[in-house]
Amino acid sequence: MPSKTSVDKVEALLHPTLEETYDPQSMIALVPIHNDHKVADIGSGPGWLSIPLAKYVYSGTCYAIDVQEEMLKHVAKQATAAKLKNVKTLVSQENKIPLDDESLDGVALSNVLNEATKPKLLIKEAARLLKKSGWMAIVEWLPVEGKAEVGPSSSKRLVQQELREAVEALGFTTLTSRQLTPHRYIIVARK
Repeated sequence: MPSKTSVDKVEALLHPTLEETYDPQSMIALVPIHNDHKVADIGSGPGWLSIPLAKYVYSGTCYAIDVQEEMLKHVAKQATAAKLKNVKTLVSQENKIPLDDESLDGVALSNVLNEATKPKLLIKEAARLLKKSGWMAIVEWLPVEGKAEVGPSSSKRLVQQELREAVEALGFTTLTSRQLTPHRYIIVARK
């Protein structure tokens, strides 16, 4: 069973060198996001992506969603420090998010599907939240042979084409599917 990132790794998850390998702006630049959107960072962890998303949707709302309440306390702390009033934190179950159907304009699943017990079920749950024309961004680790230098073990990494097909099977149209960083890929799709 995949494991969740431990709360004791918060400092590593928020460390500035993480941006050297994956700048959140590189993901945001590829999605059809607007400043008044309601978006969710599903599997937000301590908010490494939630805070940049919230800054972008300054007239909207960013929901930081995670299964670990301790992670969400870090999101709230960062939002307060950045004087952001549009960040809402929500504790969820792994495949059950406490938001209404078609309530969001966009969702980001960044480095979280590799930790999910049932990644395709989590994608389906994220799709449920999206309005017509809503967008979904998935960022995951590129598969590697042998031992992974960074990121999750090679056995936890998900094949890009399989995730893309899972998203398209839900009626989405892929806008882009490509390598994002030396270690990650991105899939952006629209409902």
